[in-house]
Amino acid sequence: MKSTPLPTTAGKFLLWLPLGILAAAFLVPPPGPDNKSLLGLPDICPIHALTHIPCPGCGISRSLVCTAHGELTRAFVLHPLGPVFFTILVGFVVLRFFPRLQPSSKTVNLGAGILTVLLIALWVVRLLGWLPKPP
Repeated sequence: MKSTPLPTTAGKFLLWLPLGILAAAFLVPPPGPDNKSLLGLPDICPIHALTHIPCPGCGISRSLVCTAHGELTRAFVLHPLGPVFFTILVGFVVLRFFPRLQPSSKTVNLGAGILTVLLIALWVVRLLGWLPKPP
């Protein structure tokens, strides 16, 4: 009989971090009608605070919260990759319970590279004014 190995520290991290982010997304109410902040908190992005230019991830937290609450149109307006990241977080949690379905490190690295390129490309498109910047 084959025994399953105990989860490593990295394995636990890859379960609890996405699970915590998803739990927070479901527990935090969506942003108000102005879409400007979560829980009325001020902008916490240091890049935006220093330069008044949105960073590549600006709007993604609000987008994750809107996705968790089923407000997909609003989520895409706040950050088009928010629902994609939400789906990836769900995938991380689900795959922790099905070790045989886990992708190879090569596949994970390729996916991370593609997401990084998409994040930067979206940022450039927003800076050029071809897509609206997050509120």
